Amino acid sequence: MRWKPALQGARGRETCTAAITPFRPSEDLPALLDTLRAHIARLEKSGSQFEAHKAGAAPWLTGLAALDRHLPVQGLQRAGLHDVSPLASGDQPATMGFALALALRRLADPQERRPLLWCRLAAQEREHGRLYGHGLERLGLSRQRFVMVSLRKSASLLWTMEEALKSGAVAAVLGDADTVQADLTVTRRLSLAAAAGKSAAILIFTRAGASAAATASHTRWVAAAATSCSPPDDALAVGPPCWHIELIRARGGRPGAWSLEWHHAQSRFSLVSGLSGGALHPGADQGGPQAAAQGPALRTG
Repeated sequence: MRWKPALQGARGRETCTAAITPFRPSEDLPALLDTLRAHIARLEKSGSQFEAHKAGAAPWLTGLAALDRHLPVQGLQRAGLHDVSPLASGDQPATMGFALALALRRLADPQERRPLLWCRLAAQEREHGRLYGHGLERLGLSRQRFVMVSLRKSASLLWTMEEALKSGAVAAVLGDADTVQADLTVTRRLSLAAAAGKSAAILIFTRAGASAAATASHTRWVAAAATSCSPPDDALAVGPPCWHIELIRARGGRPGAWSLEWHHAQSRFSLVSGLSGGALHPGADQGGPQAAAQGPALRTG
């Protein structure tokens, strides 16, 4: 088969010629940049919706309307990378708890049967203690759906996370990370591995201020410890875990800040009233049966 000229005319050797307009940087560049920015914004907004439709799975949401309104159209990226950083050095355990709560929201999907893998650094275990099975069960994580590995080197941990994500054998992978090792190139590899295995990855940064470093994460969170609220019937009892949370970046979403508490029995978040009469969050416990009509009064971006 012989190829004919693409611009061959209908009569003899007559050819079609296209008018070529010269590029004028001073005039065309601003309009071109605006067009590209609008196109990228549409892609970021529709990407999570396309992935959820392609996978046929339920959206990965927090279950709290006040927070989910700040997420992309179809919630968190099910096959992507996310990261959580501590606000201060003493907030590392709170950061781990919030990251686990996000992963538990993913495991709550009835169509998700795969387990969760948690990769720990030995240095972090010496600093903050090892994971406690009974404590994880109190947060809602079943032992049958949990695998933990402990590694001495950060490079080995990141490699383990990447290979586990690419395998597609786990629903989510949590891992300790440092911004020195988990730079933009490494996090890009993790993001691609998560997409290949249709799994979620959550990096738990071990240093405060890590949110300022560049990563390939779809969402970036900052977590801090908050005072637990005792149940109404026992003022001396310990209440559910509480965190001060800030969403500082979300592709297709918008930033915000909340005070949350975690209810392990229902695997859901709720807003913390905090002050008498709910002055901090007028819409506290919106996910419960006695949900208030108003939204949160805490600063949102």
